[in-house]
Amino acid sequence: MRRSICIFIVALICLSNISYSQNINIPADSIANLLCRKWVMDYAMMGGTKIGKMPGATESNYEFYKDRTFVLTNNTNSTKVKGAWSYDQSKKNIKLTIEGRSNVKIISLKDDQLEMLVDTKDATPDDPMAINIFYKLSH
Repeated sequence: MRRSICIFIVALICLSNISYSQNINIPADSIANLLCRKWVMDYAMMGGTKIGKMPGATESNYEFYKDRTFVLTNNTNSTKVKGAWSYDQSKKNIKLTIEGRSNVKIISLKDDQLEMLVDTKDATPDDPMAINIFYKLSH
């Protein structure tokens, strides 16, 4: 009985869909220096599951600029989408805006990695799920 309870608790922890909130904890005047580079998609986390890049799948890549703009490209065609970024000091995240829509935020920014949180409630209102996408520096 004790073993069954332990297994149940471990399974519950593994299957839980808890989203751990992160914050950007660097000085506001350092954000642009750290952010303004080329970033390529590394992997995603959805529902607690790590999803690696699949061969041939479309992946979004970003290049951020110090004038608070960015260009979003993908690896399958030459389409470029321009947007703007803004740092929200009170929420400690970076909001990305494309054509007036802001459903993506950068919630963690490090020297070699950034983490984006994608809000899917507009795309999947019946089953909104947080998608965290991790990017690494382009080489």
